[in-house]
Amino acid sequence: MEFLQRHTRVPSPRVFDWACESDPANAVGVGYILMEKLPGVPLDWQGATAAQREKVVRQLADIMLEIERHSFARLGSLVETAAGTEMQVQSLAQHSTFRSGEDGKPIGPFRSSREALRTIVEAHLRMIARGEIGTADNAVDVFLAHRFRLDILDSVWSPNKAAEQGETFFLKHADDKGDHILVNADFDIVGVIDWEWCCTASREEAFASPCMMWPVAAFYDGANELADDELLLARVFREKGREDLARCVLDGRKIQRVLFALGPGGASHEDGKTFARLFTGLKRVFDLEHGSDDEGELGREEEAWEAWRAAALLRWKHESLLHALLHDVSVCL
Repeated sequence: MEFLQRHTRVPSPRVFDWACESDPANAVGVGYILMEKLPGVPLDWQGATAAQREKVVRQLADIMLEIERHSFARLGSLVETAAGTEMQVQSLAQHSTFRSGEDGKPIGPFRSSREALRTIVEAHLRMIARGEIGTADNAVDVFLAHRFRLDILDSVWSPNKAAEQGETFFLKHADDKGDHILVNADFDIVGVIDWEWCCTASREEAFASPCMMWPVAAFYDGANELADDELLLARVFREKGREDLARCVLDGRKIQRVLFALGPGGASHEDGKTFARLFTGLKRVFDLEHGSDDEGELGREEEAWEAWRAAALLRWKHESLLHALLHDVSVCL
C-alpha cells in the first residue's frame, strides 16, 4: 500500500504506521497496521446489475492500466528498504512456501515466470511427499496433479516468453474476488483494499481477469469458456488500444488453471468428482486429449482421471518423491 500511495493513482488506504511482532523496536508487542478508513462498501459483484458491472469493469481497466505503468524486474514481494526511501522486490511472501527456500527462508525473488512456477511447484511436491499437504486418501492424487504441471511449464507462456531474459512483472492482488473493491452508491470505485500477500507477477497473470468475474460453477465443472464480464474487460482494453492486455484476458485461463488448486488448496477438494473435473479443465485448456469443452464428456471425468492416473504412476514411478510417497501411503493404509 505504501508503494501504491507513493507511486500510483490506484485508490488505496494511506498507511500511518505499522510494525511486525518480531521487530525489537515495536513497543506495542504485537503486529499491527494503522491505516486510513476509506468510504464506500465492499462490491457485491453477484448482486450488481449489468450496467453497474460495466461501470466497474471500465474503472477496473483503468486501474489495471495504471498498475501496468509500474513494472518490476523481478517476481517476488515488495519490501521497504531499511532507510525507508524505496521499495525493492525481495523473496516471495507466500504462505505455503514461506519456509521452502534455502535454510528455511522464503523462495525467490525470480527473474522469470517459468523459474518461479517451477520452484513453487517443486516446493509443493516436497511438502506433499513429506505429508504436509493432503491426507493418506488423496496425497497421491494431489501429487500427480502437481507433477503434471512441471510437464506443461513451457506451454503456459508463448515459446518466446519461455526463453525471455528481460521479463517484466507487475503488482497482482492476491484475493480479487470482488469484496476487495470498495464502491459508493453510484458504483464509483473509491478504494482497493486487502493487499496482503500481493506480489509481482507475470504480465499474463497480472492482467488476466479477476476471479470475481469467473463463471464459478462452470469453472469447477471443467469448462474454460470466459464469462460475459471477462469478455467485456477484454473489449474495454481493445477500445483503449491495448490488444496486448485484451489477449491477457482472453488467454488467461491457462495461467489461472495452472495456479488454481496449487499447494494446500489442491488437497481441499476431497470430492472425487470435483477433483477430476478441475483436473480435466486444466488438461483441456492446454488441448491435451481434449480439443474443447465437449459436453459429451460430462460425467466421465472420474473415469478419464483414473485412466490418466494409472498411466502417470507408470510414467513417474522411478521418481524418488513419488516412490517415497507411495511407500508412506501404503504404510498408513
